[in-house]
Amino acid sequence: MSLPARCYVDERGWKYKVMGGIGQNYKARFQKPDKAGDTGWRGLAAVTWKPTFDEAQADLDRLAAERGWKERFGL
Repeated sequence: MSLPARCYVDERGWKYKVMGGIGQNYKARFQKPDKAGDTGWRGLAAVTWKPTFDEAQADLDRLAAERGWKERFGL
């Protein structure tokens, strides 16, 4: 069963979502509010690379809950 893709935003307006990397690895990434689209996404140091999307999404969901980030739609 695959987790639904969820994106988040923090109080500064930074956006967070899971993205693929080289090969079959996934990690949560962030984008500052002055960037848009596919530019400026950077790996989130608080989490590690995961072999599946679901594992990476679970990491991001846990971090978002701990830090009080709001779910954002349409990223």
